[in-house]
Amino acid sequence: MSYKISQTFSLESLSEGTNEDLNGRIFINPSAMVDLSPVLICGAFVDTVRQLFHGIPSVAMMNKLQQHVENKDDIISLYDVVYPVLPGTIPRFVDLSPVVTRDKSYDQWHFCKMGKNSGFRYKIQNNQIGIVILFGSYYGTLDNEGQHLKIELSPHFISSRTPVEIWQYLHSCEHSLSKLFINEPVPQGVAVHLACDYQNHNLPLDFLSRFTTNSRTVRVYDGISELDLSNISEAAVTYGSENQAKNYMIGKPTAIQFAAYDKGYEAVKSDKIDYLHEQWGIFTEGEHNPQHVTRRIELRFHHTVIREIGNGLGLSFESFPEILPYFTDLWRYGLERNRLNQNKTYIDPFWQLLLRDVQFTLPAQNIIVSRKKKESVDPIAHNIASIIGHSISICARKGMTTNRFMAYLRTLPFYPEIISYYRNRGQTEEDLKMAVAKGLALRRLIGSAA
Repeated sequence: MSYKISQTFSLESLSEGTNEDLNGRIFINPSAMVDLSPVLICGAFVDTVRQLFHGIPSVAMMNKLQQHVENKDDIISLYDVVYPVLPGTIPRFVDLSPVVTRDKSYDQWHFCKMGKNSGFRYKIQNNQIGIVILFGSYYGTLDNEGQHLKIELSPHFISSRTPVEIWQYLHSCEHSLSKLFINEPVPQGVAVHLACDYQNHNLPLDFLSRFTTNSRTVRVYDGISELDLSNISEAAVTYGSENQAKNYMIGKPTAIQFAAYDKGYEAVKSDKIDYLHEQWGIFTEGEHNPQHVTRRIELRFHHTVIREIGNGLGLSFESFPEILPYFTDLWRYGLERNRLNQNKTYIDPFWQLLLRDVQFTLPAQNIIVSRKKKESVDPIAHNIASIIGHSISICARKGMTTNRFMAYLRTLPFYPEIISYYRNRGQTEEDLKMAVAKGLALRRLIGSAA
């Protein structure tokens, strides 16, 4: 730990003497005394879960989706693939409660074909349930194994179900979503957004100058007119009123992304304010004041970060149930990596409060987080890395785009070995494409492609 923490006291402990109260809200260090007693933690939420699955796409589902594309039909029923509707029979529909239900509305999904920038061919969405499904990776053929399925769970889906029910819906039941889309699906990567909402505290005006982060991507907004957190790839932000407190987005979606913003304002814009007022009221047992500003601190962990943390612990962090016991530890790790300091020695008392008092699902396991990339066991790994690196240098000089370079790589007879090399490192073909894009850009910027 590269910072010091303040001593904490309560009014009671101070009135009795100088005994420290480990749960106190009065923070004292040689530089300052800060009373955070008015701060109200309004909620600690698992805001988003994105679960990836590896395997071969279901032929039946592929045929069904292609038929909808040809018919230009944007409403789809998923479970009639499992339960065909025959003449004279009553259709069966599955609601992942996880028991079977007769409610047809739960099997009406919006369907659309996606462009290559999304990485997936199809998007299936049901906001009533709170799920977005991306299916059919553009980075591999549909008759081969690959990371062909990504399922995003919304806050209201997560909050209304137990962890067991969530996993039954996704994977562990016979007719769960993963098995509708993938033959013998294997969980291979999970991303999570952890959020803490609070009232009665403002971030300092010199926030950025006192903020410690490894990221070089920092965006500041005077207000938010739209913060779209439903997008699979990255939150989209547009500017709002200059009269609001500043909102911050720090880091890239492919790492640990930090966000601080006015959640109440964003919730009004996204029409989620009634849901959140209910959640805030439940969490605070009625103390939440709807008339006061409610702000959010949010940490978004990419699946590669989660995987590397698991590797460092000697654990598999590929699925939602595997990371569930460690949410609070992830929160603390993210806050330490994206940290507000009071000065060069002490962490800001508000950050200390967030580290100490915010818990998700379970208390912290008090693990020592150490990220570790999985080392390749492929004996020709060095040669593969060299081939890719030299090819990027040559193709950068020729002005080749990322997509053209990937098409070139796929023509090589040892392309399966390249993919195997990345899988052994805990990465996917999408990670390879991102590495190629970064390599081409760097070579152009530093002049080696000149």
